[in-house]
Amino acid sequence: MGFFDNMRKPQGKLGNIQLKSMNKEHTPVSLWGLKHLDIKEDDIILDVGCGGGINLKRMAQKAKKVYGVDYSLESVKLSREVNEDNIKKGKVEVLEGNVQSLPFDDNTFDIVTAFETVYFWPDIKNSFGEVKRVLKPGGIFLIGMESNGSDNFIMRFWSRFIDMKVYSDSEIKEFLDFNDFSKITIYLRDGKNKQEIIKTDGNEKRIDDDYDNVSFSDKFLQWMTVVAQK
Repeated sequence: MGFFDNMRKPQGKLGNIQLKSMNKEHTPVSLWGLKHLDIKEDDIILDVGCGGGINLKRMAQKAKKVYGVDYSLESVKLSREVNEDNIKKGKVEVLEGNVQSLPFDDNTFDIVTAFETVYFWPDIKNSFGEVKRVLKPGGIFLIGMESNGSDNFIMRFWSRFIDMKVYSDSEIKEFLDFNDFSKITIYLRDGKNKQEIIKTDGNEKRIDDDYDNVSFSDKFLQWMTVVAQK
C-alpha cells in the first residue's frame, strides 16, 4: 500500500507515522470545530473515524465516556495507545468498525462526531442514516472538515492522488435533510478575512474570528463545521 492509499486507511509502520502526523496537523481545525460543541459531564460520545485518537482524549476531559470507531486496525491500535489512561479509567473505548454498520444499539449516544473523515465514507447519505440510528432523540451530530468543497487548489491537488470526495456545505446539508436531521447550523471559517460565517435557517451572518493558530495553507481553505440534531 502506497503513501496516498495509507491516508485513506492507514496500515503498518507508514500508517502509524501518518496517523501521528495527522494528530498534530489536524489539531487547529479540530479545536476550532470542538468550540462549537457543548459537551456535558454526563454525555456519551462516539467519534466515527477516530484516526489517531487525539480527539477522543480531548472530549474525554469533559464527557462521561467517549467511544471511538475506525475501520483501520492501525488507527484502533494508536487510538488505544494515545488514550491508555482513559481506557483504564473506563472513560474511553476504541473499536474496529465501519460507518455503514456501526457496532452499537439504537439511541446510544448523546453526540456523534466525525472529524476529517466523511471524505472517505461510502454511500454517504445512508451512512448519515446509520449515525442517526445510534444517536439518542435530540442527540447532536457534528461534522468537521478543513475545506468547504473542492474548488480550492489545495483540495484539487489532494483529490488527484487520494480516493476522496470533498463536499460543500450545501451538499452536507442535503445529506442531513435527506435523513431528517433538524436544527442544522453551518459554521465556516474565512481565514483570509478572519471571520466566521454562520448559516442557519436560510440566514447568514458574519462575526469576527480571532482563531490564529493556523498554518499558511489553512488560510486558503474555508474550514467547515456542521452541527445537526436528531
